[in-house]
Amino acid sequence: MSARVRKRAPESERFLRLLTVMRTQIAYALLPTQALLDKVCDESEFRDFSFIHAVRGAFGSGMSFEDAWNKALHEYAASSALGNREIELLSAFAGTFGSTDKNGQTANCSYFIEQLQEFVKTQREASAKTARLYNALGVLTGLFLVILLM
Repeated sequence: MSARVRKRAPESERFLRLLTVMRTQIAYALLPTQALLDKVCDESEFRDFSFIHAVRGAFGSGMSFEDAWNKALHEYAASSALGNREIELLSAFAGTFGSTDKNGQTANCSYFIEQLQEFVKTQREASAKTARLYNALGVLTGLFLVILLM
């Protein structure tokens, strides 16, 4: 449980970086969605990020962006430390992606980036406290069992 709590903020930060790269690509290159996904997948930071590759594959096979994003998100979330709040936020991003012009898209990305930044900030603070608590509970449980077995 302690490890899961510690992984939650870094995973959210990875999505934060993903949205930042997408916003930058939209602002300066105004690529179509498939080309945007290809460009993001080619970034060295995201080459090993299974989530974005799954989105690209599903979108390339004919799914809508929203369906491809949400399908990949739920598959990724099953084995990650992401919580319901992050999943809901990222799912909402997919629902609004591609529905406006360039300025609207960059503003949309900025909105979700700000939301994730706030979440990461509070998660970092909470994870430090929670991780110590879980570690202490593990040690105390071990001591209790030793005393009980003696």
